[in-house]
Amino acid sequence: MLRGQISYTREFRRFTREFDDFTIEFRCFTREFNDFTREFRRFTREFNNFS
Repeated sequence: MLRGQISYTREFRRFTREFDDFTIEFRCFTREFNDFTREFRRFTREFNNFS
Protein backbone atom coordinates (compact mmCIF):
# COMPACT_ATOMS: atom_id res chain seq x y z
CA MET A 1 0.00 0.00 0.00
CA LEU A 2 2.72 2.44 1.02
CA ARG A 3 4.87 1.58 -2.00
CA GLY A 4 1.98 2.42 -4.34
CA GLN A 5 1.53 5.72 -2.54
CA ILE A 6 5.20 6.60 -3.02
CA SER A 7 5.21 5.81 -6.74
CA TYR A 8 2.00 7.81 -7.13
CA THR A 9 3.66 10.78 -5.41
CA ARG A 10 6.71 10.45 -7.66
CA GLU A 11 4.54 10.37 -10.79
CA PHE A 12 2.62 13.40 -9.57
CA ARG A 13 5.86 15.32 -8.96
CA ARG A 14 7.09 14.49 -12.44
CA PHE A 15 3.78 15.59 -13.94
CA THR A 16 3.95 18.85 -11.97
CA ARG A 17 7.49 19.52 -13.17
CA GLU A 18 6.53 18.88 -16.80
CA PHE A 19 3.47 21.08 -16.41
CA ASP A 20 5.66 23.90 -15.02
CA ASP A 21 7.97 23.57 -18.03
CA PHE A 22 4.95 23.73 -20.32
CA THR A 23 3.66 26.83 -18.52
CA ILE A 24 7.02 28.59 -18.93
CA GLU A 25 7.11 27.70 -22.64
CA PHE A 26 3.53 28.90 -23.04
CA ARG A 27 4.35 32.24 -21.38
CA CYS A 28 7.27 32.75 -23.77
CA PHE A 29 5.02 31.91 -26.72
CA THR A 30 2.35 34.32 -25.47
CA ARG A 31 4.87 37.13 -25.06
CA GLU A 32 6.21 36.59 -28.59
CA PHE A 33 2.69 36.38 -29.98
CA ASN A 34 1.79 39.68 -28.29
CA ASP A 35 4.89 41.30 -29.77
CA PHE A 36 3.92 39.99 -33.19
CA THR A 37 0.37 41.33 -32.79
CA ARG A 38 1.70 44.73 -31.77
CA GLU A 39 4.00 44.85 -34.80
CA PHE A 40 1.19 43.73 -37.08
CA ARG A 41 -1.11 46.48 -35.76
CA ARG A 42 1.62 49.04 -36.33
CA PHE A 43 2.14 47.76 -39.87
CA THR A 44 -1.62 47.90 -40.55
CA ARG A 45 -1.82 51.47 -39.24
CA GLU A 46 1.10 52.55 -41.45
CA PHE A 47 -0.42 50.79 -44.43
CA ASN A 48 -3.78 52.52 -43.91
CA ASN A 49 -2.07 55.89 -43.60
CA PHE A 50 -0.16 55.19 -46.79
CA SER A 51 -3.18 54.27 -48.90
